[in-house]
Amino acid sequence: MSDWVAALARNGEMEEDTRKAVKAILADVCRDGLKAVLDWTLRLDGVALDPAALRIPEAALQAARADLDRRQPDLMAALREMIANVRRFAEGQRGCLRDLELTLPGGGTVGERWCPLKTAGVYIPGGRAFYPSTLAMTVIPAQVAGVGRIVGVTPPKPQPTLPQPSQPRTWGVDPLVLACAAELGLTELYPFGGAQALAWLAFGEPAVDLIAGPGNRFVAEAKRQLIGTCGIDALAGPTELLVIADGSADPAWLAEDLMAQAEHDPDAAAVLVSADRALLKAVEAELQARVEASPRRAILEQSLGVHGRLVCAERDLAIALAQAWAPEHLELCVRDPEAWLPSLTTAGAVFIGSASAEAFGDYGAGPNHVLPTDRSARYTSPLGVATFLKRQSLLRLSTTDAAAMAPWVEKLAEAEGLTHHGRSAGLRGHHHP
Repeated sequence: MSDWVAALARNGEMEEDTRKAVKAILADVCRDGLKAVLDWTLRLDGVALDPAALRIPEAALQAARADLDRRQPDLMAALREMIANVRRFAEGQRGCLRDLELTLPGGGTVGERWCPLKTAGVYIPGGRAFYPSTLAMTVIPAQVAGVGRIVGVTPPKPQPTLPQPSQPRTWGVDPLVLACAAELGLTELYPFGGAQALAWLAFGEPAVDLIAGPGNRFVAEAKRQLIGTCGIDALAGPTELLVIADGSADPAWLAEDLMAQAEHDPDAAAVLVSADRALLKAVEAELQARVEASPRRAILEQSLGVHGRLVCAERDLAIALAQAWAPEHLELCVRDPEAWLPSLTTAGAVFIGSASAEAFGDYGAGPNHVLPTDRSARYTSPLGVATFLKRQSLLRLSTTDAAAMAPWVEKLAEAEGLTHHGRSAGLRGHHHP
């Protein structure tokens, strides 16, 4: 089992190279601030940013939205549908996070309350493709949580976006991302990407409380190294999908589901497990034909060639494999998915039944698509409203409560050798109302 999981891991030498590269970038930004961010952006992205005009102006966001509304109204309508679904789900999450208050015998209370973070940074990937869906998935929960300041960053491209005489540089950010930011009401967006962007969010002027959002291995490693400097949502690296299927599943559907994950990144992992050998052979044939015909053939051949798997396993072994790997996404394309569900607890998100393609989760059915990867789904949850909140405990004692607690608190403090803890409680205990 451990060997099977280890075989899906990235190359260790590559990870060490990533750690070294990210460490150097973070150190540069920590020392030299914005200058280092601009230097690394030029070096890695080939974009020379103007330090006097970094923040994408709200006028550019609004112009992108107006342009999309005019040229592609159906796409803008789809964007709004996604935003509405994600916001509805986030508001439902917030409604479940209730403050707690318990009354003590003497009239005091103990409890806790949920407090929004003051600042948050959201990372929107933009290396091989731009992801307005990720912008919505990260910004909306932060908004619903009540975060005071939300700062977005996304990699630029050398080509300008929406060129205008008055704005000769528009940072090469995809117009759909700009339109989505306008629709969300996000006004603070910067054209930085990679580890240097995360370093700026943590060490620079925003000095955010938390950074959220997925990215490539450099982004994931930057988040790992920034733990302790600020909070992170999860170590969301290259995407993962495990599909468990039986003979009731459609081989074409399964092939496209695997390809949908594989097209994200050469490091993406897409795995199908089934006890039905005929199904596996049919999916293999579908994959071969569909990959050859795909406009994304090059990246599909890389990811499927390295991390793709078609595994023959009976039910108990399939469950054990899923539990051991703890994949980011788990599809249950079986006749009785509800019967499987109680045994499958470690995946980041579960898609129940053949109709529930993971693509619907990526594009806004409701639950968040920013999920833990690399087996961290064993102990980490999907991004959501709670990501941008912290719990604060509350203790409100009456003098009667203090007097009642003081004797046993003194005993415990004495047993632990903490003299002044006992005395502090005892003083309250000797004060009678």
